[in-house]
Amino acid sequence: MTRFLEPSSRAHGAQRILGATVLVVEAFVVLFAVLVAHQLVPDQRAFTWSWGLLTSVALVACSGMLKRGAVPYYIGAVLQVPVILLGVQVPAMWAVGVIFAILYVYSVVKGHQLDGEKDAIDAAHWRAEASAEGSAAGPGPDASASGGGATEADRAERSRQSHRPPRA
Repeated sequence: MTRFLEPSSRAHGAQRILGATVLVVEAFVVLFAVLVAHQLVPDQRAFTWSWGLLTSVALVACSGMLKRGAVPYYIGAVLQVPVILLGVQVPAMWAVGVIFAILYVYSVVKGHQLDGEKDAIDAAHWRAEASAEGSAAGPGPDASASGGGATEADRAERSRQSHRPPRA
């Protein structure tokens, strides 16, 4: 399980997008739960607001840091604990917190799997393209100097050009 909490190699991959989405939505749910707790537990309002606001800010900050390595993914998992413990003041948060914890873990694990599959598809595509270029072009007079086909820089440039939005 811990290997799935490691960030994928894709900068804007499914793992990061799904994890950040769950954390931000969870931050809003915590804020709404604090509003409920404000009325349910009037003698602990200062504690409720500080706990809720700190947890919400931490969730949003963690969602923004997911691009910075593995640590934010672990912090996001740890932040599920105060969300669940908000059930002390708002009983419904016991269930909601557990559901969000499951959603967070699922989104990170599934996102990691999706990014791995996309990396494998991309690698197969580049291998097929390189072999097609090599067999179609054949060894020419400059084949020995250039390595017999397109370089990595050529493939990267074609990839950037193929992913550009259409011009209006």
